[in-house]
Amino acid sequence: MQIRILDSELQMSRIFGIFNLEYDTIENASGLYDIVFTHRELMQDNFDSIKKYLKSTTKIVTDISIESGNIDTFLDKYEFITKNNLFDFYLLCDTTLKNKTKFNNNVKILDDFSILFYAFLNEHSDDRMSLTNTLFADTHDGFLSLNNSCRLHRVYLLTQLLKRNFSLDKCSFLFSTGTPQGWQYNREVFIDCLDELLKQKNINSELYNTVINYKLPKTLDYDNTNPLFIYNDINDLYKTILNLVSENLTGMSDGDISKDKLFTFTEKTIKPFLAKQMPLFFALPGHVNLLRNLGFDMFDDIINHNYDNELDSVKRLDMLLDELDRLLKVDLLEFKNNNQTRFDKNYNHLFDLSKEGCQKVKSFLYEEILK
Repeated sequence: MQIRILDSELQMSRIFGIFNLEYDTIENASGLYDIVFTHRELMQDNFDSIKKYLKSTTKIVTDISIESGNIDTFLDKYEFITKNNLFDFYLLCDTTLKNKTKFNNNVKILDDFSILFYAFLNEHSDDRMSLTNTLFADTHDGFLSLNNSCRLHRVYLLTQLLKRNFSLDKCSFLFSTGTPQGWQYNREVFIDCLDELLKQKNINSELYNTVINYKLPKTLDYDNTNPLFIYNDINDLYKTILNLVSENLTGMSDGDISKDKLFTFTEKTIKPFLAKQMPLFFALPGHVNLLRNLGFDMFDDIINHNYDNELDSVKRLDMLLDELDRLLKVDLLEFKNNNQTRFDKNYNHLFDLSKEGCQKVKSFLYEEILK
């Protein structure tokens, strides 16, 4: 008898597209299913919506491989659902969970950072990152920093770059939020963030006035339509060798640091390695060390990543910008020319991790979910 599978949120292709499974989508769903694939949003906010498709033996698979930020909110709800429903649950996440014992025996977990690389680099993924050319970073004329969603730490980053008079020629600050019509610049949220920074005394009134009058959105990496369309590929913007990455989580906002101090990151961390750049990260403390442990060369012989050890987000950014200022005066192209193989190894390591993630997902699928 054929196994009936439902893709409840139209996102199966990201992780499972390579395996050529036959399944229904929520648009043509009918009857009861043996396996239901879900994503974070449904499990966290609307689990009851799929109950009409479930039977007592249904297996529920949840993939949060690209949506693991602010993970405590999800894990608390997931624990509640799995303890109050007798189905078999399967969770795939792109971090290493430290407290799996809080889940009952009806929950099986695949947790590994390699899944994130697989999710963004495999050819079947709807979030796949690709190269639009083969010209890797080969200029040193400023620094790249692409900032889309409006978050407190990104507004703070802009204030500090303006305060220090850095050139923003190769920077974007779109400060958008999601709407039913797509991503759009949200001035109200931007001002709320500025107000909060002023309230916390992270900026003074003079800097507040400078930033609030700065022309936004500062555009660079979208197609001038409204709503914004963000390209998830490596293009000519990435030709400059320095990339200041502002990850989604830094510890500056409530919920950034989980109870178990789990590390999560996004495609933003992958991009500088894919473009063969030298990255600096405004992220959670320990982010750079995590990447080292995953096998990436962080170019410690020329970049001082000591900022990564600073727990205070404000001080950490200050240290990071000191290092950015220093690096702008260093001949990084000569360094790259003399160390090209190291950049190549970082690039190749992305795909090694992706292959590792694919193998882990394959084993989980066939040895746990489909058995």
